[in-house]
Amino acid sequence: QRQNIGTIRKASLPVVKTRKASLPVVTVRKSSPPDVGPDVKRAKLCDSDDDSREEEVPTAQVALARWWRRQGRNIVVDSLPNSSNPNTRLLHVAKTESAQTFLESEILRLRKKLKSSAGLQKAGLLSALATFYDVRGQYSQAETCLRQSLSLNPASKHTQWLSAKVRKQLDAVDMQIVASKSLGDGKKEGVSFPNPTPVERVSGKSLSAAEFFERYSSTSTPVVLTDVVKDMTPSPWTIEYLRTAIGDKHAPVKRVVPGSAEWAQLETARTMRVSDFINSLEEDINTEQLYLFDWSLPIHCPKLSKELAIPKYFDGDLLKKTPEGSLYRDSWPSLFVAPKGLSGGLHVDAFGSNFWMALFQGRKRWLFFQKEDLPLLYPRYSHSMDPTFDADVFRPDLEKYPLLSLTHPRECVLQPGELLFVPAGCPHRVENLDRSLAVSGNFVDESNFEVAKEELRLNALKDPRSLDLLQQFGDMFIDKRTTIK
Repeated sequence: QRQNIGTIRKASLPVVKTRKASLPVVTVRKSSPPDVGPDVKRAKLCDSDDDSREEEVPTAQVALARWWRRQGRNIVVDSLPNSSNPNTRLLHVAKTESAQTFLESEILRLRKKLKSSAGLQKAGLLSALATFYDVRGQYSQAETCLRQSLSLNPASKHTQWLSAKVRKQLDAVDMQIVASKSLGDGKKEGVSFPNPTPVERVSGKSLSAAEFFERYSSTSTPVVLTDVVKDMTPSPWTIEYLRTAIGDKHAPVKRVVPGSAEWAQLETARTMRVSDFINSLEEDINTEQLYLFDWSLPIHCPKLSKELAIPKYFDGDLLKKTPEGSLYRDSWPSLFVAPKGLSGGLHVDAFGSNFWMALFQGRKRWLFFQKEDLPLLYPRYSHSMDPTFDADVFRPDLEKYPLLSLTHPRECVLQPGELLFVPAGCPHRVENLDRSLAVSGNFVDESNFEVAKEELRLNALKDPRSLDLLQQFGDMFIDKRTTIK
């Protein structure tokens, strides 16, 4: 979507050629199973849309969903992934020629309506108009509308949030424009993907918590720690042990959807018994590649969680120092169980948090990038402050994404019994080389305290619990020895 870096601010999103459906339009009955094939995908976009709840000034996403349900069903979207996720469907529908025409007509209608509006009504129209420009990739126009809207209604949290999201996208675009000049006026010939630097491995036997903070956490440097995981549980955890310990529990499982608009291209597939999920990990059964992903042990399996001893390097986690019931306090450690071959999309951990993962079974290939590389990875902020990425860093297409040649990748294959530290803001992608079992945690310490507070401030515009956590963080003071006073 952003190949021509120099013209991105003015250019609309590239359109996807559409054709009239040769098959009759399928009417989806209430008894029809969701997402069973391309006909259903064409006929049914957003289960969550509610036409009975009319909004005075609908956003582009709402207007586009309604248009698709009422008029777009005769159009086949060849690129539409096999997904029932509304955000994913809207992302791909918006690229079609017919949808672009609809969005253009809505922009003209809203601009005409602006001429006779004033005050809060005009502020609402400007905010809505900005979402249409945003969907079309006209980010400068979107930012102008949002700035004008906030001048009329500075208290609007919705508009503040939109403005911050669009600003993140524009910052990425600005850096892409600068970076593209170093390629020689956009020439792509001769560029190559850099050879990844190996991630350092250090034994936990000789590394103190203070040394870990000074050498890795405070410098945003990933590291693999050996001789640590074996001391985290009374006896080694295995997938078979989980079957015995928590097999009767029910958990949501994810699946990877290429082209998804969701974080790491992961979408919820369904909820199932843990024992049934473990059974599905057999290669001849798990054809759908289901993933038990980031499932909180303190919340869902408190007894099992008590078996875990968190390594000393994360004792300074401020999330654990908040009052009981606070946001994220009991979210981690969490459980990851994946089939061989599964690979999620490139992503950045949420709310500016640091991340660690202890691997008990299987191997995982990790590819990291510096946080400064983020704009070079072609981030897209579609409906969240957390970016998604179109570029495939495991199979980089430098013709389409030449700025990948300017990144600084690091790589490791995490082995059973090893623990990996991932600094805040570092984009990464993971491939499961074997059936794997891991436990992880997101955390905040002095190294990412200010970044986390800023991300929480933005999230608080939509989420009251983020505001509560932000206020709790505001009551904390961190001195140079990383102690809380």
